[in-house]
Amino acid sequence: MQLDPKQPIQFTLQDGTHVLLRSVLPEDRVRMQNGMAALSPGARYFRFFTSAAQLSDQQLRYFSEVDQHDHVAWVALDSSDPQHPGLGVARFIRIKGEPTVGEIAITVIDAFQRRGLGTILLALLYLVAGTHGIQTLRAVVVGENTTMLKWLRNLGATGSCERGEYRLNLPVHRDPACLPQTPSGEKFKHAMEAVQTAFRRSDTART
Repeated sequence: MQLDPKQPIQFTLQDGTHVLLRSVLPEDRVRMQNGMAALSPGARYFRFFTSAAQLSDQQLRYFSEVDQHDHVAWVALDSSDPQHPGLGVARFIRIKGEPTVGEIAITVIDAFQRRGLGTILLALLYLVAGTHGIQTLRAVVVGENTTMLKWLRNLGATGSCERGEYRLNLPVHRDPACLPQTPSGEKFKHAMEAVQTAFRRSDTART
Protein backbone atom coordinates (compact mmCIF):
# COMPACT_ATOMS: atom_id res chain seq x y z
CA MET A 1 0.00 0.00 0.00
CA GLN A 2 1.33 3.43 -0.92
CA LEU A 3 1.31 6.17 1.68
CA ASP A 4 0.46 9.58 0.28
CA PRO A 5 3.10 12.06 1.54
CA LYS A 6 0.50 14.83 1.36
CA GLN A 7 -1.89 12.99 3.67
CA PRO A 8 -1.36 13.35 7.43
CA ILE A 9 -2.00 10.29 9.58
CA GLN A 10 -3.51 10.46 13.05
CA PHE A 11 -1.94 7.79 15.23
CA THR A 12 -2.28 6.68 18.83
CA LEU A 13 0.68 5.12 20.62
CA GLN A 14 0.17 2.16 22.94
CA ASP A 15 0.27 4.45 25.98
CA GLY A 16 -2.59 6.54 24.54
CA THR A 17 -0.47 9.44 23.27
CA HIS A 18 -1.96 11.01 20.14
CA VAL A 19 0.51 11.92 17.41
CA LEU A 20 0.19 13.30 13.92
CA LEU A 21 2.41 11.74 11.25
CA ARG A 22 2.99 13.72 8.07
CA SER A 23 5.66 14.50 5.51
CA VAL A 24 8.32 17.02 6.44
CA LEU A 25 7.75 20.56 5.15
CA PRO A 26 10.13 23.55 4.86
CA GLU A 27 8.30 25.27 7.71
CA ASP A 28 9.39 22.46 10.04
CA ARG A 29 12.81 24.07 10.44
CA VAL A 30 11.89 25.65 13.77
CA ARG A 31 10.47 22.34 15.02
CA MET A 32 13.68 20.59 14.04
CA GLN A 33 15.81 23.14 15.84
CA ASN A 34 13.61 22.87 18.93
CA GLY A 35 13.77 19.10 18.67
CA MET A 36 17.56 19.24 18.59
CA ALA A 37 17.48 21.19 21.84
CA ALA A 38 15.20 18.52 23.35
CA LEU A 39 17.81 15.80 22.75
CA SER A 40 20.35 14.87 25.37
CA PRO A 41 24.04 15.14 24.37
CA GLY A 42 24.14 11.34 24.15
CA ALA A 43 21.12 11.20 21.85
CA ARG A 44 22.63 13.91 19.63
CA TYR A 45 25.85 11.94 19.39
CA PHE A 46 24.04 8.73 18.45
CA ARG A 47 22.08 10.51 15.71
CA PHE A 48 24.49 13.15 14.40
CA PHE A 49 27.85 11.84 15.68
CA THR A 50 28.26 15.15 17.48
CA SER A 51 26.98 16.68 20.72
CA ALA A 52 26.35 20.09 19.11
CA ALA A 53 23.13 21.61 20.46
CA GLN A 54 22.06 23.31 17.24
CA LEU A 55 21.69 22.48 13.58
CA SER A 56 23.32 24.79 11.05
CA ASP A 57 21.25 26.71 8.49
CA GLN A 58 22.60 24.38 5.82
CA GLN A 59 21.54 21.31 7.77
CA LEU A 60 18.08 22.76 8.40
CA ARG A 61 17.58 23.39 4.69
CA TYR A 62 18.80 19.92 3.79
CA PHE A 63 16.62 18.20 6.38
CA SER A 64 13.45 20.19 5.66
CA GLU A 65 13.48 20.70 1.88
CA VAL A 66 12.95 17.16 0.64
CA ASP A 67 11.54 15.74 -2.60
CA GLN A 68 9.79 12.74 -0.99
CA HIS A 69 11.32 10.39 -3.58
CA ASP A 70 15.10 10.32 -3.31
CA HIS A 71 14.91 12.00 0.09
CA VAL A 72 11.85 10.86 2.03
CA ALA A 73 11.15 12.35 5.46
CA TRP A 74 8.20 12.17 7.85
CA VAL A 75 7.72 13.94 11.16
CA ALA A 76 5.75 12.98 14.27
CA LEU A 77 3.94 15.87 15.96
CA ASP A 78 2.24 16.16 19.34
CA SER A 79 -1.50 16.33 18.54
CA SER A 80 -2.41 17.40 22.07
CA ASP A 81 -0.49 20.70 21.79
CA PRO A 82 -1.96 23.45 19.57
CA GLN A 83 1.57 24.32 18.42
CA HIS A 84 2.16 20.72 17.30
CA PRO A 85 5.76 20.47 18.52
CA GLY A 86 7.93 17.81 16.90
CA LEU A 87 8.44 14.51 18.69
CA GLY A 88 10.49 12.66 16.11
CA VAL A 89 11.65 12.50 12.51
CA ALA A 90 12.38 9.56 10.22
CA ARG A 91 13.98 9.74 6.80
CA PHE A 92 15.79 7.78 4.15
CA ILE A 93 18.05 9.16 1.44
CA ARG A 94 18.72 7.22 -1.73
CA ILE A 95 22.43 6.50 -2.03
CA LYS A 96 24.09 7.72 -5.21
CA GLY A 97 25.41 4.78 -7.18
CA GLU A 98 23.14 2.41 -5.24
CA PRO A 99 19.63 3.42 -6.34
CA THR A 100 17.89 0.58 -4.48
CA VAL A 101 19.51 1.47 -1.14
CA GLY A 102 18.25 4.19 1.19
CA GLU A 103 20.23 5.38 4.20
CA ILE A 104 17.89 5.80 7.14
CA ALA A 105 17.95 8.06 10.17
CA ILE A 106 15.42 8.11 13.00
CA THR A 107 15.35 10.69 15.78
CA VAL A 108 12.97 10.73 18.76
CA ILE A 109 13.26 13.37 21.48
CA ASP A 110 14.29 11.99 24.86
CA ALA A 111 10.90 12.50 26.50
CA PHE A 112 9.24 10.19 23.95
CA GLN A 113 11.83 7.45 23.72
CA ARG A 114 10.87 3.91 24.75
CA ARG A 115 7.22 4.61 24.01
CA GLY A 116 7.06 2.84 20.65
CA LEU A 117 7.38 5.93 18.47
CA GLY A 118 10.72 4.88 16.97
CA THR A 119 9.24 1.54 15.92
CA ILE A 120 6.28 3.27 14.29
CA LEU A 121 8.57 5.67 12.41
CA LEU A 122 10.75 2.81 11.12
CA ALA A 123 7.63 0.88 10.10
CA LEU A 124 6.43 3.92 8.16
CA LEU A 125 9.79 4.22 6.36
CA TYR A 126 9.75 0.50 5.61
CA LEU A 127 6.29 0.74 4.02
CA VAL A 128 7.17 3.84 2.00
CA ALA A 129 10.53 2.46 0.84
CA GLY A 130 9.04 -0.28 -1.28
CA THR A 131 6.93 2.21 -3.25
CA HIS A 132 10.09 4.13 -4.23
CA GLY A 133 12.15 1.19 -5.42
CA ILE A 134 14.17 0.93 -2.22
CA GLN A 135 15.05 -2.70 -1.52
CA THR A 136 17.46 -2.13 1.36
CA LEU A 137 17.43 0.31 4.26
CA ARG A 138 20.95 1.05 5.47
CA ALA A 139 21.71 2.39 8.93
CA VAL A 140 25.04 3.84 10.03
CA VAL A 141 25.29 3.32 13.79
CA VAL A 142 28.07 4.13 16.23
CA GLY A 143 29.26 1.14 18.22
CA GLU A 144 28.17 2.68 21.52
CA ASN A 145 24.55 2.64 20.40
CA THR A 146 24.04 -0.97 21.42
CA THR A 147 20.26 -0.65 21.69
CA MET A 148 19.91 0.34 18.03
CA LEU A 149 22.39 -2.30 16.90
CA LYS A 150 20.53 -5.06 18.74
CA TRP A 151 17.14 -3.86 17.48
CA LEU A 152 18.17 -3.76 13.81
CA ARG A 153 19.91 -7.12 14.00
CA ASN A 154 16.80 -8.65 15.54
CA LEU A 155 14.88 -7.35 12.52
CA GLY A 156 17.28 -9.14 10.18
CA ALA A 157 19.84 -6.42 9.44
CA THR A 158 23.39 -7.51 8.70
CA GLY A 159 26.58 -5.60 7.99
CA SER A 160 30.08 -4.75 9.03
CA CYS A 161 32.02 -2.45 11.34
CA GLU A 162 34.74 -0.03 10.35
CA ARG A 163 36.48 2.34 12.75
CA GLY A 164 33.75 2.02 15.34
CA GLU A 165 30.85 2.60 12.93
CA TYR A 166 28.46 -0.15 11.86
CA ARG A 167 26.78 -0.22 8.47
CA LEU A 168 23.75 -2.44 8.75
CA ASN A 169 21.55 -3.38 5.81
CA LEU A 170 17.90 -4.18 6.47
CA PRO A 171 16.15 -5.92 3.54
CA VAL A 172 12.75 -4.48 2.59
CA HIS A 173 10.41 -7.45 2.13
CA ARG A 174 7.18 -7.15 0.20
CA ASP A 175 5.75 -9.88 2.42
CA PRO A 176 6.03 -9.05 6.17
CA ALA A 177 6.01 -12.81 6.84
CA CYS A 178 9.63 -12.79 5.64
CA LEU A 179 10.68 -10.80 8.69
CA PRO A 180 12.46 -12.80 11.41
CA GLN A 181 10.25 -14.79 13.78
CA THR A 182 11.64 -12.91 16.78
CA PRO A 183 9.87 -10.75 19.38
CA SER A 184 11.27 -7.68 17.61
CA GLY A 185 10.13 -9.00 14.24
CA GLU A 186 6.61 -9.67 15.48
CA LYS A 187 6.41 -6.26 17.14
CA PHE A 188 7.56 -4.66 13.90
CA LYS A 189 4.89 -6.49 11.89
CA HIS A 190 2.23 -5.23 14.28
CA ALA A 191 3.62 -1.69 13.94
CA MET A 192 3.35 -1.87 10.15
CA GLU A 193 -0.21 -3.12 10.42
CA ALA A 194 -1.03 -0.29 12.82
CA VAL A 195 0.41 2.32 10.43
CA GLN A 196 -1.56 0.87 7.52
CA THR A 197 -4.75 0.86 9.60
CA ALA A 198 -4.21 4.47 10.65
CA PHE A 199 -3.63 5.45 7.03
CA ARG A 200 -6.84 3.75 5.90
CA ARG A 201 -8.74 5.45 8.72
CA SER A 202 -7.37 8.87 7.70
CA ASP A 203 -8.17 8.14 4.06
CA THR A 204 -11.75 7.20 4.95
CA ALA A 205 -12.15 10.34 7.05
CA ARG A 206 -11.09 12.49 4.10
CA THR A 207 -13.62 10.90 1.78
